[in-house]
Amino acid sequence: MRQKILVVDDDPDLRRSIREVLETLCVVLDAPDGPAALVLMREQRPFAVLLDVSMPEMGGLAVLRAAHELYPAMAVVMLTGDIDLEVAREALECGARSYVTKPFDPAILREEIKRLLEPCDGVEPKTGRPWKIAGE
Repeated sequence: MRQKILVVDDDPDLRRSIREVLETLCVVLDAPDGPAALVLMREQRPFAVLLDVSMPEMGGLAVLRAAHELYPAMAVVMLTGDIDLEVAREALECGARSYVTKPFDPAILREEIKRLLEPCDGVEPKTGRPWKIAGE
């Protein structure tokens, strides 16, 4: 059975493009906002979430915290159009595995998801930390 990934972004065109980039790797689910994402997480239990930082109603950091309360081991990759190091730091400290800036290079996004799909062998990542900023 193929792994499921949930894409959460208020931009429908971005969700569609991410689906096109990732659909050969995994089953891609999507949600337009935080509350819908949390419902899908409970119903579908995806292995990972691609989560926009800036969304109306419920921001990405709030969704990240709620997701980690529900499923602490779930991999979350933050997506953002703003390069705000303080927000990146907070997201990574709250449990995000990676931080990808928009517009993203489809090859980098695919590599990030492939890395998450690889079975964990208990070895620390090459960077020596449990997270990284994509493309570094």
